[in-house]
Amino acid sequence: MGANNSHSKKEDFPNLNNDQTTALLNNLKKRATTPTFSAADVSTILPYWGEFAKVAFENLARKERSKKDRLPFSLLVQQANLLEGIASEQADGLTNLFGDKWIRYIQWREALVACSRHLLKLSSEDAGALLSILRTDKSSNLTNLLTANRLAAELVHLPFKELLESESKPPMAKLSGNTAILSRAAQVVIRAHIPVEFRHTWQLLFSSNEHGSSFAQLTHQVDGQGPVIVVVRTTKNRVFGCYASHGFHVGPTYLGDTLTFLFSIVPEIRVFEPTGFNNKYCYLNIQQETLPNGLGVGGSGLNWPFFISEEFGKGMATPHSSSFEKCDLAGMKYYSNYCNVIDTGETIFEIDTLEIWRVGPPPQKKKERSILDKDPQAQALLEIAGKQMHSEGFRDAKPILDDDNDEE
Repeated sequence: MGANNSHSKKEDFPNLNNDQTTALLNNLKKRATTPTFSAADVSTILPYWGEFAKVAFENLARKERSKKDRLPFSLLVQQANLLEGIASEQADGLTNLFGDKWIRYIQWREALVACSRHLLKLSSEDAGALLSILRTDKSSNLTNLLTANRLAAELVHLPFKELLESESKPPMAKLSGNTAILSRAAQVVIRAHIPVEFRHTWQLLFSSNEHGSSFAQLTHQVDGQGPVIVVVRTTKNRVFGCYASHGFHVGPTYLGDTLTFLFSIVPEIRVFEPTGFNNKYCYLNIQQETLPNGLGVGGSGLNWPFFISEEFGKGMATPHSSSFEKCDLAGMKYYSNYCNVIDTGETIFEIDTLEIWRVGPPPQKKKERSILDKDPQAQALLEIAGKQMHSEGFRDAKPILDDDNDEE
C-alpha cells in the first residue's frame, strides 16, 4: 500500500506526531489496497468531504500535471501534514486541495465547513452560521486570515481528523449538563476562542430552568468556580453572553484579563474582543448600598455591555463601553455585517433563560488553617513573655502522615 512504502517516513511528515503518523498510515492501509487513489477512493476514504472529494482530486491532479485517473497516496498524506502545520503551510494545503480559483472565489470556506460538518454533527442551520462567520473575514491573504481568524484556525485541522487518530476524539466540548440555548455552532465558535486546556469538558453550574430565578443561588453556584461561560436568552429571543477568563468572585474588585470576551448567538454569532483600554472585566457583588449589585462584564455604574441585575430576571446591555469592541448585544439597533440595521432587541432586557458553564477543572479546596496558626508572630510573643497558651489543648491532633509531607 503506497502510504506505507519507503517514501512514507516520519521525516516526510514533520508536522505530525508519532501517534498521528501511525494512525494515518494504518487507517489508509485499512481503507485502500493499492499505492494510488482515484477520485472515488477519496470519497470512500473521506466520505464526509462530499462533493469536495472530487474537487480535491482534480486540483491535486492539476497540481501534479497528471492526466491519469489515479494519484500516489503520498500526495494526499502531504496535504494532511500541511494542514497540521503553521498558517502558511495550512494555506498551501487548502490551496492544493481546493485550488487557486476556489480560494479566489472564497469557496474554500464552503469546503472547510462541508468537510467539518460530519465531525461536528452540525445541522444545516449551524453549518450556515459557521459559513457566515468565515465569510465576514474579507482578507485576501489566506495565511493572514488563518493566523487571525480563530474559527478558521480550528476548522482547518478537521478535514483529515478521522485519519489522524487511532481512536476518534470528539472535536466538541463534552457538556456535563443539558443546554437550552447553546447551539452547536455557538459551542464551536466559543470553544475556538478560549484556551486549549478549557475546550474539553464544560460543567453546567447554573440553569434558570433547573435552579429557578434566584440570584442568591446563582451567586452561590458561580462564586470562585474559575473560568465560566455565561449565556442569556431574552424574552425577545436574543441570545448572547460572555466568557469570563478568571470567573467571578463576590466583592468590589474586577477579575479577568484580555482573554475575556463577549459574544452574540442570535440573531447571528459574533465575538467581541476587549479593547485593552481598561481592566474592567468581570464583576460580581450583592447587597451593596453604593456599588452595583449583580454580575457584569466590561462596565460600571449604568454603563455595562453585559450585566445581570441582582433583581433576577432583568439585565442591561448598553452599546457605549470602551472596554470591548463596539457591540449592542440586546440593543434596539443591531448592526449586521452588511451594515443593515436590525431592530429586534432592547437595551434593558428581561431574561427568559440563563445558563452558566464552568469550562475548567473544579477549583482546588484550600486547607483550613487552625486559628492558632493564623498569627504566628503573636503566638511567638506570648511564648517569649512566658504566657501560657490556654487554647493549645484544643488543637486538632496532627495526623501521623501529613498530606503535605507524604513520602513517595
